[in-house]
Amino acid sequence: MTSAPYGLSRPTLDDARAAVLRVHAGGGTRIWNDLLHAAGLTGDEPGGLDRMLAVMHDADPSTRLCALAIKIRVTAHTQLAAAHSIL
Repeated sequence: MTSAPYGLSRPTLDDARAAVLRVHAGGGTRIWNDLLHAAGLTGDEPGGLDRMLAVMHDADPSTRLCALAIKIRVTAHTQLAAAHSIL
């Protein structure tokens, strides 16, 4: 769903990138590129988030926590969108 129920947008691949760059600071770009390669993505795929989250989940602990946080956001968005659609 692309709408923003309650002002919340569904996380994207760009959100995952921002999280990785934030937690890995100086090495973030290299780590992000490694994750893209492992996921078989270029970084421009609109639907690549699920593949990236799977790869992030198998990465280092900090990246794994980023994946978990984004998965929580995806779940929250999905649930809020469902609730919003019945109101």
